[in-house]
Amino acid sequence: MRTAILTIAGVGAALGLGAAGASAQPGPGHTSCAEFGGNVAFLATSLGPVFGATASSVASSGPRAFPTLVVGPEQTALCEPRP
Repeated sequence: MRTAILTIAGVGAALGLGAAGASAQPGPGHTSCAEFGGNVAFLATSLGPVFGATASSVASSGPRAFPTLVVGPEQTALCEPRP
């Protein structure tokens, strides 16, 4: 039961962050975060249960692990200013 809750929470958080990223307006010198949102949506739909299980595993590995290890680096790569 706990795994199911963590899976749902992990996927919900990932998709929520993806939707927020996709709707964010880029500032001067920034690219759109739509690429980040598209990446999250693609992973969630193409991997299905594996996506949720992976998100759950990372999220349960420690406090703020999912945002720190997964979301932050992907947002940096896909949303930050590019040279």
